[in-house]
Amino acid sequence: MELPGSNYLYTIITVSITYAGFAALLMIFRQIIGGGVSNYDVYLIRTVLMRSFIVAISAMMPPLLALFNLSHLVTWRVSSLIAALLLGLYVLTFPVRRRAVTDIPLPTSALINYALTAFIAIFLLMIALGIFEPAAGPFAFGLTAFLILSFFNYLAQLEHLIRGHPDKKKRK
Repeated sequence: MELPGSNYLYTIITVSITYAGFAALLMIFRQIIGGGVSNYDVYLIRTVLMRSFIVAISAMMPPLLALFNLSHLVTWRVSSLIAALLLGLYVLTFPVRRRAVTDIPLPTSALINYALTAFIAIFLLMIALGIFEPAAGPFAFGLTAFLILSFFNYLAQLEHLIRGHPDKKKRK
């Protein structure tokens, strides 16, 4: 028996990986037209890839766990825990990763995005703990919200990717 929501999760995976590929292609396009690649550019692309892979890995967990004939409750709880841990690790390491490439303060939009990502990680943890119903809907909502935040984050940084970051340090 197929796990409820599997088709939606496969769609999320497809969208997430397509988004990551598009973001990487934009960097290649910038190099073709003569722009260099700074440490900040690499950081931005790495961030897009990390966010995309977090969504893809998290969305693959429920169908994978379903192959072990676990109950739906256990499948959604474990999947939510894995997703919450991945997002939590992303949130906790974000300041260090960003500070390594620039000293420019975070814009307000990035702070809001960062805070919302932390809330999504907490929401997924609450699903894992059974505070919210462990089911396809809440889990897919959390992943979709994170993916949408990733899109907004990318759009906010798009000008930097195309024109270059003011704190331009070329990669060696």
